[in-house]
Amino acid sequence: MKSSWTLTAVLMCLCCFFSTSSFAAEPTKTVTESSKKATKAVDKSIAKLPSVNVNKASVSELQSLKGIGQAKAQAIVDYRAKNGKFKNLQQLTMVKGVGEKLVGQNAKKISF
Repeated sequence: MKSSWTLTAVLMCLCCFFSTSSFAAEPTKTVTESSKKATKAVDKSIAKLPSVNVNKASVSELQSLKGIGQAKAQAIVDYRAKNGKFKNLQQLTMVKGVGEKLVGQNAKKISF
């Protein structure tokens, strides 16, 4: 009788252990799936935004691009006034403070 109680207790502990570990993995999966859905939603909303023509945009319009604040937007406008229209994305990297990474992040939103 004593061994059957011991066996029952061991089986109950194992059941509890396995059920707890399987439930513990669920929240991680749910959080990961939720963050992926949120990322897709943000990407879709960004895709709906109109592109910014760097040859015509004002300082405030340029600031709608990711990573471009007041100073960089003004630098783009000043460079454009001094050197003429931008012809390609690579030429944007000639503006002080605007690097390839910044241009790459906004490539889909920039037009000429």
